[in-house]
Amino acid sequence: MRAAIHEMRNHLCVAMAGVEAFLDGKHEPNDARLRAIFAALSSLNLLIDDLPRDRAVRFAVNAVPIDVCRLVGLHVAAMDGLAARRGVRLHVDGCTEAHSRGRPFLGDPVRIAQIVTNVLMNAIRHTPPHSDVRITYRRWGTNLRFAVSDEGPGVDRSERVRIFEDGYRGRSVSLPPGSGIGLAIVKQFVEHHGGTIGVSNGPLRGATFTIDLPGTPPTKIPSGTIEPSVVAARATVPSVGRRATIPASGDNCVKSTIAR
Repeated sequence: MRAAIHEMRNHLCVAMAGVEAFLDGKHEPNDARLRAIFAALSSLNLLIDDLPRDRAVRFAVNAVPIDVCRLVGLHVAAMDGLAARRGVRLHVDGCTEAHSRGRPFLGDPVRIAQIVTNVLMNAIRHTPPHSDVRITYRRWGTNLRFAVSDEGPGVDRSERVRIFEDGYRGRSVSLPPGSGIGLAIVKQFVEHHGGTIGVSNGPLRGATFTIDLPGTPPTKIPSGTIEPSVVAARATVPSVGRRATIPASGDNCVKSTIAR
């Protein structure tokens, strides 16, 4: 249940931060930003379908053909307000039109959205104000590579495996509070898509998380749990995609998310 609450709070936080950026005059409420906020709220509504009647929660993975470049771009755009609230600049280098016309990509739009949102929220949390987060995503063949580089404290070499463990938080005293769930969720869903995730440090500072998804998931995709759980029914996944991740209002929007 803890993991499910974490994911729903993330979505809510993205939407609230986006609206707050409009109210504070940091962003104009254009069509693209309004659609991104609507997508976050729609994802929150659909994530309720993941909650079983029992207290435990199970995250299923259902692969369908998707426009993965459009999906990633939509959820990257949804982070714009949260980044502005923190004083962090996002630099996006996404798929070109040629990349988008690649071979069909099979994946779960909900889980891929969770991957994107969790990694980005992690980067924003660890990046000081007036600094940059760089996002790149590209397709080749059936594959997708998604990478996020921040300007935070980086990840100690001794912790580059443990940061993907459920509940683990980095030892840096400068880290903001967090639950230690987000990166465990990311790793689980990446692996369930037959993909890989890795982390490295920049030459001066910051960390880069790189995710490779093959677009051809294993024939039998396992259902995962962050906590022990019973099997729960899940609603049909729409082809456009649903999405996941967010904290409550105020500073908790960032403070209660991912940790490394």
